[in-house]
Amino acid sequence: MGLLMLDVTQLTKLTIEPYRDQEFTEVAGPPWRTLLNPTELAFSRKNTYQATPSAGSSAPQQSYGGGEPDQVQIDLLMDGSGVIETGVSVGEKLDQLLAFTEFQADTHQPYYVHAYWGRFDFHGVLTQVDVTYKLFDRNGEPLRATVKLTLKEVVAPEELAAEERRESPDLYQTWLVSEGERLDAIAYRVYGDPAFWRPLATVNGLRNPGGIAAGQVLRLPPKDKGGGRLPTAGVLR
Repeated sequence: MGLLMLDVTQLTKLTIEPYRDQEFTEVAGPPWRTLLNPTELAFSRKNTYQATPSAGSSAPQQSYGGGEPDQVQIDLLMDGSGVIETGVSVGEKLDQLLAFTEFQADTHQPYYVHAYWGRFDFHGVLTQVDVTYKLFDRNGEPLRATVKLTLKEVVAPEELAAEERRESPDLYQTWLVSEGERLDAIAYRVYGDPAFWRPLATVNGLRNPGGIAAGQVLRLPPKDKGGGRLPTAGVLR
């Protein structure tokens, strides 16, 4: 019985497309498709909470500090031993993939990537590529390798502001301040208008939009249903 030869063009394959911008509008080159579909795909989502001591309680209260970027790990098998017809060597295929982690001359940062396969659809950056070579030919060229890709989510600022805008009519929420953030910038991301820094400052007892520090937890008052105003006082719930 002869060796079964598979034509990879007949399979739906994991595809990774490079982009120059985080809005994913400027394509940076041709898409990369894996030789064989992933052997494993792991997804991770994480939220951060800050413990705040509470008088009269043995346990601190947990304040939501925001979500971290989603992360995905993909395990691949690259085979150029002849089991599948590829038309390209394993080494060449890996060079094309690793090119996505190189700096762009104009932006001085790696490419953004759109990875998709079946119901899996992910926009982010390649933060790590681990390659283990398993088989070589007589000239030392790799014939088989396992690859682990780590991708971290990237969301365009405009899209992120729209998703995170708080519209709750009666609940206060919190914001964990990052390094370099200003109150007016936070007001824009949360409410869509930097002018909302004033009522936001009043609620948090601040005098200017720059008077905040990394690690500080801000109270985010809800918008008033009527005219979009923010209340200047309230109770954290």
